Amino acid sequence: MQQIQDFFSQLNNPTQVVIVTHQKPDGDAMGSSLGLYHFLIQLGHQVQVISPTNWANFLDWMPAANKVLDFENNKEKAIQLIENANIIFCLDFNVLHRTKHVAPYLEKATCTKILIDHHQEPQTDAFNFGISNTAKSSTCEMVYDFIVDSGNADKINVAITTCLYT
Repeated sequence: MQQIQDFFSQLNNPTQVVIVTHQKPDGDAMGSSLGLYHFLIQLGHQVQVISPTNWANFLDWMPAANKVLDFENNKEKAIQLIENANIIFCLDFNVLHRTKHVAPYLEKATCTKILIDHHQEPQTDAFNFGISNTAKSSTCEMVYDFIVDSGNADKINVAITTCLYT
C-alpha cells in the first residue's frame, strides 16, 4: 500500500468513484463516507456511497444519506457500480471481510482502491493507496485531514462539516 499523498494528483481527474464503508455503519462510517462524497462531488467526480447493510435511521439526517445504496437491498446495482468504478475508497474498516457480502467484489475489483481508517492491523495488500492511523479519533477526522492535505481546504463546506462532525 502506497502512501495516500501519492494519490492526491489523481483527485483532479473526474471519474467514477465508489465509497464503501463497513457493515452496520455507525456515525463515523456514515459521516466519513458522506463527508468524502460531498468533497469528491465538488471536484467533478461521479460518486456513489455503498453500505454493505442497512444503517440506523437516526443517521438519516446527514446530507445525502438518502443517496447511500444499501448493498443487501440493491445488490445488482451495487455490483455494477463496483465493477465500473475507477476508484474505490474504503472507509472506517481495516480488513475487507468487515464489508460482509461486498468483500468478494472488492477483492475482484481491478481499479484503484484507497484505505482511510483508524483501526489496527490494516489489510495493506488489498489497497493501492491508503492511510491507517490508530492515533486518530475517527475516520471522520482522517477524511478532514485528507481534504486539507490534498490542498483542497477551500472545498470544505457546510455539507462536509455537518457529516464529519457526526
